[in-house]
Amino acid sequence: MPQPQLPVEAPSMSKEEEAEFYRRRRGRNIGMLVLLIALVAIFFFITIAKLTSSVS
Repeated sequence: MPQPQLPVEAPSMSKEEEAEFYRRRRGRNIGMLVLLIALVAIFFFITIAKLTSSVS
């Protein structure tokens, strides 16, 4: 029977490394936000174009 593994403690980061980590995370989050907004806008405009072309 395998032994349960104990949680491994993550190495602590310096203040500069932690600030860099959060800065990079925020940059990725903003990039994902822009991507999602662009995708929603594309779907919206495609839907509007299909609705207006089928009504005419």
